[in-house]
Amino acid sequence: MNFVIRSAWLLLALGSACVHAADEGIRIVSWNISDDVFVSEREAFQALISQAAPDVLLLDEVAPTADAAKLAKVLAGIQHAEGQTWNIEFGTSGGRQRAVIASLDPLEALPEFSSIVPYPDADRQYILEQMPARDRNNRSYSMDHGIPVNGAIVSIGGRRLLTVIADLQCCGDSPESWQEYRRRVEAREIRRLVRQVLERTRVDGIVIAGDFNIVNGAIPLVLLTGPYHSHDTGLIPAELYHSDGQATWTWDGRGTPFPSSAIDFQLYSPRPLEMQSGFVLDTESSRTGRHRPLVAEYAWRSE
Repeated sequence: MNFVIRSAWLLLALGSACVHAADEGIRIVSWNISDDVFVSEREAFQALISQAAPDVLLLDEVAPTADAAKLAKVLAGIQHAEGQTWNIEFGTSGGRQRAVIASLDPLEALPEFSSIVPYPDADRQYILEQMPARDRNNRSYSMDHGIPVNGAIVSIGGRRLLTVIADLQCCGDSPESWQEYRRRVEAREIRRLVRQVLERTRVDGIVIAGDFNIVNGAIPLVLLTGPYHSHDTGLIPAELYHSDGQATWTWDGRGTPFPSSAIDFQLYSPRPLEMQSGFVLDTESSRTGRHRPLVAEYAWRSE
């Protein structure tokens, strides 16, 4: 379902968010919000998004009860300028972990991502066979509702940017774990669907973002980089740091058994897109979860 709302963003040193001409920058914010932060912590979410000032907002691990209408209401409460309009595509696949795309520029929903994205039968059966009984009986590990992913094309001044947001399977204590196998299956299926989109329609650039849960090696990340036919150079990760210019972690593991690490990424096609600036937005607030938002500003390269 697509909800269009009127909103805008604070003018920051990085520039103002607006509906774009082709030669203007595109600021993309991606964030694992871990449930319903824009509902349960509305003011904190609004303050953070106002600070980040995105043109495109990609959210993963969103609770299905925190639906598009609720997000629309929250975004409408942010200080805004005249004439700005938001479009929201709330993902269907993923069960308890939905993926959401919101954009100031027009959005085109994609049939490849608009319904449940199933696990291939053979892979699903193998994963179930590898799971211990306690995991098979854990509803949070169910594959019945598909892979947590969503995709849409953002139209920007006559150019078409394919945006994909996903949340891959978490955890696993070794590269041979069922969790790692499932992550790789999810990455392969997302890559397949991206290729399918590229085969049937024109796309000028690609950004794939999300929580890739890279805890047992980088293979899922490598799978998502492509290459992708017309974008045959493949995708590369946006190089993003905290304000100290050194730290790269996006998951705050302090006080948990899991170390702080970089598990959230934005991948982009470097031939049509150039990353001009970006950072990991360190909120230092437990109110908005342990994942940190990624902020990256891109520009179209001259043809």
